[in-house]
Amino acid sequence: MGGQEFARYIVSPALDGDQAVIFVPGLGGRTKFVDRWNEPDGAPVIHRANWSEPMSVPSIDERGAALAALITHSGVTDVVLVGHSMGGLVCLEAGKRLEGRLRGTVLMCQYPPHRTPSSPLAELPDRALAEELEVPPHIRDTAALPEYARLWRSEYQLLNRYLESDPRPKLNAPIIAVGAADDASSWNTECLDDWSHYTTEWLSVHLIDGGHQIVEELPSETLRAWVRKVRG
Repeated sequence: MGGQEFARYIVSPALDGDQAVIFVPGLGGRTKFVDRWNEPDGAPVIHRANWSEPMSVPSIDERGAALAALITHSGVTDVVLVGHSMGGLVCLEAGKRLEGRLRGTVLMCQYPPHRTPSSPLAELPDRALAEELEVPPHIRDTAALPEYARLWRSEYQLLNRYLESDPRPKLNAPIIAVGAADDASSWNTECLDDWSHYTTEWLSVHLIDGGHQIVEELPSETLRAWVRKVRG
């Protein structure tokens, strides 16, 4: 597939064993905070999936296929996918390819595709886009801003194209959909309820305090409770 010849997901710590919980980030790919979820004696280990070439922009379904292939080839037979923002859509695409290996998904700060409006951010000029994304000054003021902006703009263009795609994936595993009260992408529980169209199993909706990046502050115990719930 286009993009996979030169870029792929790297999962760390490396997958080892029959079970895995894998976190997939959204735009920007921040995953360093996952280390906090893996304090000593924390079980299960939360693995983080990072795209090996951050400046490349393969489509969401290609990323999902790449992640599913990695999991399948690793020998994992029991996986829970945790996705934040656009990473939730990658989980959706990966999950439909994993079939019986998928035990469930936890999708944070992302409405289902048919309830997600196309983003106007792809049309903004570089600095305005950086300000809208609340990019820190050391990136916003660097000479490399045009290249970063190209990446962000491409990501939103891919997102918009994905939102127009049909048919929609449907998983044979439960979904926990988590919204944040101050997040424009997930505050409406009525929209989150529509994740029910994407699973043949059950859906559980949770609304927590915070904004779009609340995932970076989420207590490990809360995430682990959701993982236990989808695993039954």
